Amino acid sequence: MAMLRAAAGASGPHWFAASEQTGGRGRSGRNWVSPPGNLYASLLLTYPRALPTIAQLSLVAGLAAHEAVSALAPSLPLRLKWPNDLLVDDAKICGILIEGRMNHDTGAHNVVVGIGINLAHHPDLAGRRTASLAVLGIVALPQDALTHLAAAFEHWRGLWAEGDGMPAIRHAWMERALELDTPVTVHAGPEQLEGRYLGLDADGAMLLGLPQSGQRRITFGDVHIGAPPGAER
Repeated sequence: MAMLRAAAGASGPHWFAASEQTGGRGRSGRNWVSPPGNLYASLLLTYPRALPTIAQLSLVAGLAAHEAVSALAPSLPLRLKWPNDLLVDDAKICGILIEGRMNHDTGAHNVVVGIGINLAHHPDLAGRRTASLAVLGIVALPQDALTHLAAAFEHWRGLWAEGDGMPAIRHAWMERALELDTPVTVHAGPEQLEGRYLGLDADGAMLLGLPQSGQRRITFGDVHIGAPPGAER
Protein backbone atom coordinates (compact mmCIF):
# COMPACT_ATOMS: atom_id res chain seq x y z
CA MET A 1 0.00 0.00 0.00
CA ALA A 2 2.75 2.46 0.91
CA MET A 3 4.54 2.07 -2.42
CA LEU A 4 1.24 2.47 -4.30
CA ARG A 5 0.61 5.69 -2.42
CA ALA A 6 4.11 6.85 -3.29
CA ALA A 7 3.47 6.12 -6.96
CA ALA A 8 0.34 8.25 -6.69
CA GLY A 9 2.37 11.18 -5.39
CA ALA A 10 2.58 10.65 -1.63
CA SER A 11 5.86 11.37 0.10
CA GLY A 12 7.30 10.47 3.46
CA PRO A 13 7.95 10.15 6.24
CA HIS A 14 4.51 8.58 6.67
CA TRP A 15 3.41 5.46 8.53
CA PHE A 16 0.82 3.03 7.18
CA ALA A 17 -0.66 0.25 9.30
CA ALA A 18 -3.00 -2.64 8.51
CA SER A 19 -5.07 -4.74 10.87
CA GLU A 20 -4.68 -7.72 8.53
CA GLN A 21 -2.82 -8.49 5.31
CA THR A 22 -4.07 -10.73 2.52
CA GLY A 23 -0.94 -10.38 0.37
CA GLY A 24 1.88 -10.03 2.88
CA ARG A 25 5.40 -10.72 1.62
CA GLY A 26 8.64 -11.64 3.29
CA ARG A 27 12.18 -11.76 1.94
CA SER A 28 12.72 -13.28 -1.52
CA GLY A 29 9.01 -12.91 -2.34
CA ARG A 30 7.85 -15.41 0.28
CA ASN A 31 4.20 -15.29 1.28
CA TRP A 32 3.71 -14.17 4.87
CA VAL A 33 0.85 -15.15 7.17
CA SER A 34 -0.83 -11.99 8.47
CA PRO A 35 -3.84 -12.67 10.74
CA PRO A 36 -5.48 -9.89 12.80
CA GLY A 37 -3.92 -8.96 16.13
CA ASN A 38 -0.32 -8.46 15.02
CA LEU A 39 1.35 -5.22 13.97
CA TYR A 40 1.77 -4.76 10.22
CA ALA A 41 3.31 -1.36 9.65
CA SER A 42 5.14 0.30 6.78
CA LEU A 43 7.07 3.54 6.84
CA LEU A 44 7.33 5.49 3.60
CA LEU A 45 10.48 7.57 3.37
CA THR A 46 11.30 9.90 0.49
CA TYR A 47 14.81 11.06 -0.34
CA PRO A 48 15.71 13.59 -3.05
CA ARG A 49 18.17 11.12 -4.55
CA ALA A 50 19.16 7.48 -4.25
CA LEU A 51 21.37 6.87 -1.23
CA PRO A 52 24.24 4.36 -1.41
CA THR A 53 23.70 3.73 2.30
CA ILE A 54 20.00 2.83 2.07
CA ALA A 55 20.54 -0.84 3.00
CA GLN A 56 21.64 0.37 6.45
CA LEU A 57 18.01 1.22 7.16
CA SER A 58 17.55 -2.48 7.90
CA LEU A 59 19.79 -2.02 10.95
CA VAL A 60 17.95 1.17 11.93
CA ALA A 61 14.65 -0.71 11.69
CA GLY A 62 16.04 -3.57 13.76
CA LEU A 63 17.04 -1.20 16.54
CA ALA A 64 13.61 0.44 16.45
CA ALA A 65 11.82 -2.92 16.59
CA HIS A 66 14.05 -4.06 19.48
CA GLU A 67 13.22 -0.90 21.40
CA ALA A 68 9.49 -1.18 20.68
CA VAL A 69 9.20 -4.81 21.77
CA SER A 70 11.36 -4.10 24.82
CA ALA A 71 8.91 -1.36 25.82
CA LEU A 72 6.02 -3.85 25.59
CA ALA A 73 7.89 -6.71 27.27
CA PRO A 74 10.93 -5.44 29.19
CA SER A 75 12.00 -8.85 30.51
CA LEU A 76 12.27 -10.69 27.18
CA PRO A 77 15.76 -11.81 26.06
CA LEU A 78 15.70 -10.15 22.63
CA ARG A 79 18.48 -10.42 20.06
CA LEU A 80 18.92 -9.06 16.56
CA LYS A 81 19.97 -11.36 13.72
CA TRP A 82 21.41 -9.91 10.54
CA PRO A 83 20.03 -8.60 8.34
CA ASN A 84 16.46 -8.09 9.51
CA ASP A 85 15.12 -10.40 12.24
CA LEU A 86 14.33 -9.87 15.90
CA LEU A 87 14.53 -13.04 18.00
CA VAL A 88 13.45 -14.15 21.44
CA ASP A 89 15.26 -17.32 22.55
CA ASP A 90 16.25 -17.87 18.89
CA ALA A 91 12.61 -17.73 17.73
CA LYS A 92 11.61 -15.02 15.26
CA ILE A 93 9.18 -12.51 16.70
CA CYS A 94 9.61 -9.68 14.19
CA GLY A 95 10.62 -9.37 10.56
CA ILE A 96 11.66 -6.42 8.41
CA LEU A 97 11.54 -5.87 4.66
CA ILE A 98 12.92 -2.83 2.82
CA GLU A 99 12.02 -1.89 -0.74
CA GLY A 100 13.08 1.10 -2.80
CA ARG A 101 11.84 2.62 -6.02
CA MET A 102 12.90 5.63 -8.06
CA ASN A 103 10.38 8.24 -9.16
CA HIS A 104 11.60 8.84 -12.71
CA ASP A 105 9.60 12.06 -13.02
CA THR A 106 11.19 13.77 -10.02
CA GLY A 107 14.35 11.76 -9.40
CA ALA A 108 13.24 11.18 -5.81
CA HIS A 109 13.85 7.79 -4.21
CA ASN A 110 10.95 6.28 -2.25
CA VAL A 111 11.82 3.69 0.37
CA VAL A 112 9.29 1.56 2.23
CA VAL A 113 10.35 -0.08 5.49
CA GLY A 114 7.89 -2.85 6.33
CA ILE A 115 7.90 -4.17 9.90
CA GLY A 116 5.77 -7.00 11.23
CA ILE A 117 5.69 -7.81 14.95
CA ASN A 118 4.05 -11.01 16.19
CA LEU A 119 1.84 -9.79 19.00
CA ALA A 120 -1.11 -12.20 19.06
CA HIS A 121 -0.09 -14.88 16.52
CA HIS A 122 2.97 -16.42 14.93
CA PRO A 123 3.27 -18.48 11.74
CA ASP A 124 4.45 -22.08 11.58
CA LEU A 125 7.49 -22.08 9.31
CA ALA A 126 9.37 -25.19 8.22
CA GLY A 127 12.86 -25.18 9.67
CA ARG A 128 12.40 -21.90 11.56
CA ARG A 129 11.30 -21.22 15.11
CA THR A 130 8.76 -18.44 15.59
CA ALA A 131 7.08 -16.84 18.59
CA SER A 132 4.58 -14.17 19.55
CA LEU A 133 4.13 -12.05 22.63
CA ALA A 134 0.83 -13.82 23.32
CA VAL A 135 2.39 -17.28 23.45
CA LEU A 136 4.89 -15.82 25.94
CA GLY A 137 2.03 -14.61 28.14
CA ILE A 138 2.21 -10.93 27.14
CA VAL A 139 -0.82 -9.00 25.88
CA ALA A 140 -0.05 -6.07 23.57
CA LEU A 141 -2.20 -4.05 21.20
CA PRO A 142 -1.06 -3.14 17.68
CA GLN A 143 -1.67 0.59 18.23
CA ASP A 144 0.55 0.58 21.31
CA ALA A 145 3.26 -1.30 19.44
CA LEU A 146 3.09 1.23 16.58
CA THR A 147 3.38 4.16 18.98
CA HIS A 148 6.58 2.74 20.45
CA LEU A 149 7.91 1.71 17.04
CA ALA A 150 7.36 5.09 15.38
CA ALA A 151 9.05 6.98 18.21
CA ALA A 152 12.01 4.58 18.29
CA PHE A 153 12.43 4.66 14.51
CA GLU A 154 12.50 8.45 14.48
CA HIS A 155 15.21 8.42 17.14
CA TRP A 156 17.45 5.88 15.44
CA ARG A 157 16.93 7.31 11.94
CA GLY A 158 17.96 10.70 13.23
CA LEU A 159 21.09 9.20 14.76
CA TRP A 160 21.86 7.33 11.52
CA ALA A 161 21.74 10.63 9.56
CA GLU A 162 21.70 8.93 6.13
CA GLY A 163 24.90 7.07 6.97
CA ASP A 164 26.96 9.74 8.74
CA GLY A 165 26.02 8.21 12.09
CA MET A 166 26.63 4.62 11.04
CA PRO A 167 29.38 4.00 13.65
CA ALA A 168 26.87 4.64 16.45
CA ILE A 169 24.22 2.49 14.73
CA ARG A 170 26.70 -0.34 14.25
CA HIS A 171 27.76 -0.22 17.91
CA ALA A 172 24.17 -0.16 19.20
CA TRP A 173 23.08 -2.95 16.85
CA MET A 174 25.95 -5.26 17.80
CA GLU A 175 25.22 -4.72 21.49
CA ARG A 176 21.75 -6.19 20.85
CA ALA A 177 22.75 -8.91 18.39
CA LEU A 178 23.90 -12.51 18.47
CA GLU A 179 26.98 -13.24 20.49
CA LEU A 180 30.20 -13.14 18.52
CA ASP A 181 31.34 -16.57 17.29
CA THR A 182 27.75 -17.89 17.16
CA PRO A 183 27.64 -20.67 14.52
CA VAL A 184 25.49 -19.62 11.56
CA THR A 185 24.55 -20.82 8.10
CA VAL A 186 24.17 -18.27 5.31
CA HIS A 187 22.13 -18.88 2.16
CA ALA A 188 23.34 -16.29 -0.35
CA GLY A 189 21.94 -17.04 -3.78
CA PRO A 190 23.23 -20.46 -4.86
CA GLU A 191 25.82 -20.53 -2.06
CA GLN A 192 25.39 -22.10 1.35
CA LEU A 193 28.09 -21.09 3.80
CA GLU A 194 28.63 -22.38 7.32
CA GLY A 195 30.77 -20.38 9.70
CA ARG A 196 30.77 -18.07 12.70
CA TYR A 197 29.15 -14.69 13.11
CA LEU A 198 31.93 -12.13 13.60
CA GLY A 199 29.91 -8.92 13.77
CA LEU A 200 29.43 -6.13 11.23
CA ASP A 201 31.86 -4.14 9.15
CA ALA A 202 31.79 -0.33 9.01
CA ASP A 203 29.10 -0.32 6.31
CA GLY A 204 26.78 -2.80 8.06
CA ALA A 205 27.65 -5.96 6.11
CA MET A 206 27.92 -9.15 8.16
CA LEU A 207 31.34 -10.68 8.72
CA LEU A 208 31.39 -14.47 8.50
CA GLY A 209 34.30 -16.52 9.75
CA LEU A 210 34.84 -19.57 7.54
CA PRO A 211 36.65 -22.70 8.74
CA GLN A 212 39.17 -22.89 5.88
CA SER A 213 39.21 -19.54 4.11
CA GLY A 214 39.26 -16.85 6.78
CA GLN A 215 36.69 -14.07 6.78
CA ARG A 216 33.90 -13.38 4.28
CA ARG A 217 31.90 -10.16 3.92
CA ILE A 218 28.18 -10.93 3.48
CA THR A 219 26.00 -8.25 1.88
CA PHE A 220 22.85 -10.29 1.24
CA GLY A 221 21.32 -13.63 2.17
CA ASP A 222 19.30 -15.53 4.74
CA VAL A 223 21.06 -16.32 8.00
CA HIS A 224 20.17 -19.30 10.18
CA ILE A 225 21.62 -19.96 13.61
CA GLY A 226 23.56 -23.20 13.67
CA ALA A 227 23.63 -25.84 10.94
CA PRO A 228 21.27 -25.72 7.95
CA PRO A 229 17.71 -26.88 8.69
CA GLY A 230 17.52 -30.64 8.30
CA ALA A 231 21.30 -31.11 8.26
CA GLU A 232 22.68 -34.08 10.13
CA ARG A 233 25.47 -33.67 12.63
